[in-house]
Amino acid sequence: MRAARSRRGLIGTTSMTLLVLLGSTLPGSTAACAQTSEPTNEQLQKEILQRDAIIRSLVRRVEKLERQVGTGASASASPAAAATRSAARSRPGAQPPPPTVTALEAEAPASAPARPNTPPASSAGATQQPADTNPPAPGQFEVSPEAAERALDRTLVATGNLLVPKGFAEVQPLLSYTRRENPVQVLFNLNRNEFNWALDMRFGLPWESQFEIALPYNLVQQQVTDLRMVPPQQEQASNRWGNSFGDLTVGLAKTFVHESGWIPDLLGRVSYEIPTGPDNSNQVPLPSRRNNLAFSLTATKRQDPLVFVATGGYTKAFETGGIDLGNQYNFLAGAFLATSPETSLRAVLQENFIQSIRFHDVTIRGSDTVQSILTFGASSILGRGVLVDLQVGIGLTTFAPKYSVILSGTYRFGVPGL
Repeated sequence: MRAARSRRGLIGTTSMTLLVLLGSTLPGSTAACAQTSEPTNEQLQKEILQRDAIIRSLVRRVEKLERQVGTGASASASPAAAATRSAARSRPGAQPPPPTVTALEAEAPASAPARPNTPPASSAGATQQPADTNPPAPGQFEVSPEAAERALDRTLVATGNLLVPKGFAEVQPLLSYTRRENPVQVLFNLNRNEFNWALDMRFGLPWESQFEIALPYNLVQQQVTDLRMVPPQQEQASNRWGNSFGDLTVGLAKTFVHESGWIPDLLGRVSYEIPTGPDNSNQVPLPSRRNNLAFSLTATKRQDPLVFVATGGYTKAFETGGIDLGNQYNFLAGAFLATSPETSLRAVLQENFIQSIRFHDVTIRGSDTVQSILTFGASSILGRGVLVDLQVGIGLTTFAPKYSVILSGTYRFGVPGL
């Protein structure tokens, strides 16, 4: 202990001596400069270099003394020294502790040896910075995976109001049920329960375009009720079931105009329904064997969290088997609401104006109809790339479906090279 105290006293005395020498040297240089005329830049730089050399020399001498004392003894004595300094500061009238070597080391250049008690500067801050902090160029935007998975945008794509991004594809299996109750004659009522399974696929293409293909499977129950009987009874012979694959539909869609100010997004679509399915099964008419070419234009306007859509379309019906089911004019207007990033709600009103049916170039009078359908829907994201959608439609006119329910699931995935 006495040896350690004598060594610490030696170091303290040496440090004080060196500081006094340094202080006496610098004022002397300053006084020398003051006795002469105005110092030049070269003289100032020379004296600064001399001062730095003296400091480095003093630091080396102190480090040499520390090594002679030994790191083990200094480490064991450091707690006691800290307690002594604390007690000295707590006593009234006590002198402040002598300056330590760290005061000199703070002025040392970067080439000085690293201090054992000071951890090296960490580079974690540099690695945590993003690789690319430049803002996007004008007209471009960055889409995070979370934003790309928003249920609102996915629902707009699934309902045909937006397109699948380039390089991606979507598969959408769906199941629907439609109830129709049509009084076709005075003495009879025709009721139908239509079940439909379909597989829709959409592929994002370059130039902001999309290819679409869909194949349904139809199962229909048809019931004829005899109104002449009291109470009305269903005819057993007219309760039939029919089923078959439906018509294959292919289409192409493209975005023409992007939203800017009061101008909405404009999306055009053309599709062709190929008459690949039969027109009836087990004497039950099926919603197939149609030869239709459809055109539509969709406008989309965003006012987050709302999106307003409006669609106008025309369907040209070609004659198949001597029957022309009549051309159609379609109008649709709706609003989509994002209740959260994972959930969206919507309400859509659809109007279909169907012209008269022609059979072997003979127009059937009274066969033209107007169908109004109000649809409510909800969709939610269940997982990465998976969207589940449920919609319920209510018929508002006589020849519209009484009600319908559609449940679908959409899965999005990337397609390399698309």
